[in-house]
Amino acid sequence: MAESDKFRPHISDNQRIRRSAFQGALALIFIHVFGIVGYRVLEGWSTFDALYMTVITIATVGFGETHALSPAGRVLTISLIFVGVGVLAYLFAESTDFMVKGGLQAYRRREKMSQLLSELRNHTIVCGYGRLGTALVEELLAQDMRFVVIDRDPHIVERLQDKAVIAVIRGDANDDDLLRQAGIDHAHALVCALNDDASNVFLTLTARVLTREHNPRLVIHAKVDDPSSLVKLERAGANFTFCPSRVLGHRIAHQILRPATTELVGLTTQRGNLELTMEETLAERLGPQQALRDSTLWGKADLLILAVKTVEGDLIFPPRGDLVIRPGDRVVSLAKTGVVDSAITEREK
Repeated sequence: MAESDKFRPHISDNQRIRRSAFQGALALIFIHVFGIVGYRVLEGWSTFDALYMTVITIATVGFGETHALSPAGRVLTISLIFVGVGVLAYLFAESTDFMVKGGLQAYRRREKMSQLLSELRNHTIVCGYGRLGTALVEELLAQDMRFVVIDRDPHIVERLQDKAVIAVIRGDANDDDLLRQAGIDHAHALVCALNDDASNVFLTLTARVLTREHNPRLVIHAKVDDPSSLVKLERAGANFTFCPSRVLGHRIAHQILRPATTELVGLTTQRGNLELTMEETLAERLGPQQALRDSTLWGKADLLILAVKTVEGDLIFPPRGDLVIRPGDRVVSLAKTGVVDSAITEREK
């Protein structure tokens, strides 16, 4: 399945059943109108008598004729019996299907979500599935990362629940219980992408308070629409704040002023079969605590070590060869696709 197809709107089983039931109900109404008009025209009956005869005919309750019927009226009655019974049977089948499938689907979804949520560790919590949340989820899926989505829109939740690879919870992201259900105590990152700045500030504060004891290293990314709210989000506990309009404006300006640099950065961040990638590698994957020059990445062809992000959060750029990298440090490198993984695999042999 193509990436663009993953989030294409689709019709779920419940939606299909509801649509079929609606169509059946319309057909039933049409048959009643047809019967009433038919008896009035063919037999000259009043509207009430025509309605009564149509109802007892379609319902097949076995009552007698309201008035004596002409041959044409009997043909109409026979037609109403066949068509009406067929429509009623169809409606009964669809209603039964809706009740049975609806219950089974709800149970299966609860079980699937419980299993997905129980397995989540070191994952990302995406709060809000708007335009930003949608783009983020597509990228997380492409990178095969674990995440859970929280959104209050029932249509969005139902659509995401039909995708077995996505854990999703319906409700208010500012609810403490929902955040715990999403595994905030074990999460690596939380993205506040709600519709307004006030909600994102409150969510940031709530998440920071909840994780103060059990998960103080939770990284919180918060969206802001009004730049004046940036300081509030930082004070509430956000590690990274971003204003989409500002980010886009800076990117366009950078493309105008430094097109070659922008193209290089784009090549290292885009998905696809590209030869050049920006890699971030945990120091422990490179071996025991050691100097950077002694690591498996140093001196590799087709690889350039750009920086080291220490466990304390300091960014060392450019790093010297005698820099000692420790567990928790992250080595940022620019390399051809597969070079870093090959170097690590070679060391582990």
